[in-house]
Amino acid sequence: MSVSNGFFIVNPIEMYSINKDNRIKLKEKLKINANKPFGDEFIRTTDLEMQIIDEYGFEGIQLIFEPENSANYFLLGQFPNDCPWITYNDKSIDEFISLNFLAIRDKIPQLISTMQKKCRFIYAEKQGQKWYLHYWLISELYDRRNYYCIYTGGSPQTNLKENGSLVKFKWTLPSDLQEFYSIHNGFGEVNGRNCILNHEQIKVMGEIMNPICQEQNITPEGYSFNDLLEFFPDGAGNAQCFLRKDNKHYQTVDWDHETWEISEEQSFYEFVDEWLSQIDEE
Repeated sequence: MSVSNGFFIVNPIEMYSINKDNRIKLKEKLKINANKPFGDEFIRTTDLEMQIIDEYGFEGIQLIFEPENSANYFLLGQFPNDCPWITYNDKSIDEFISLNFLAIRDKIPQLISTMQKKCRFIYAEKQGQKWYLHYWLISELYDRRNYYCIYTGGSPQTNLKENGSLVKFKWTLPSDLQEFYSIHNGFGEVNGRNCILNHEQIKVMGEIMNPICQEQNITPEGYSFNDLLEFFPDGAGNAQCFLRKDNKHYQTVDWDHETWEISEEQSFYEFVDEWLSQIDEE
């Protein structure tokens, strides 16, 4: 058994399988009791999740995510033949991260370093005919307890064409985004926040905001919604967007949903490296 970042990770050789009776008991204990204070239950269940993963490793992850297709999770080293990342089956976690992001590694050094420091498990998931890759990262909650976050990446895609929204507003897919999609078609926390949207999800903001502008008879200052391409929502209504000035050079800006103001420009990789490196809660 080895120690990392203040909690135990069991060596896969030493792991004990979760027997049927214990599995039933643990699944029951993981349920939130609605009759008790939510804060207390949150602490209890998150601590229990970490205890399960400490003791059972990847099998513990599969237990926790059993309602979410975990029967189709495959740990690095056990990727099946049709998995897009099978060529990395013999690599360590550090090697996998370095090699998988090799083409852009120098553009996101902080993110690579953070992931290599905090990643404890890499596992692939098959959903129908689609594959996704999960990076299980140790994180620190706001109350300084150890917990985890999971960055998920879609299968690599090359030579992508503009989706319907981009075609409608005469956009060219930004080259930085196209390069990133060749590694992961979408990447980050897959809960609608802190993630680079995949190729099908990105959309020009004019699609939603133009009707609102027309209805309220107002327009934003200094830009057009037709020139904002949302690719990174924050889950609270704001979004990082590409700002179109011509069809060759795109920078990104933060759009505020309350004021409709946009921030100063920032390159795509500078934003990604800065934002996705923030694993721990403040």
